[in-house]
Amino acid sequence: MTAICPTCGRKIAKSHEQRKLFHALCRDIGLHIGLTPGKVKEAIKADFFGLDEYRIGDKWYRAIRPSETADRAEYSQLISYVGIWAAENLGMNINVD
Repeated sequence: MTAICPTCGRKIAKSHEQRKLFHALCRDIGLHIGLTPGKVKEAIKADFFGLDEYRIGDKWYRAIRPSETADRAEYSQLISYVGIWAAENLGMNINVD
């Protein structure tokens, strides 16, 4: 669901606070399990967005959609998913609010 400005019709971008929260949560999880925040971010995004598989010539590639393409509503869902991901994969109970 894309949040749209009722006045101008543009997509509403994620906020700086949302981005900071997502990165802080990934940092906290990484410290807890001994991985870098970047590795944690990639794992969460791969599960949330899925992997895009494509072929160039005879070679197959996989890519994770960047979270930068998410609007405010989808980024909010990503942040909520962090709590679910941590509980299911690590048995961690984290507050995402």
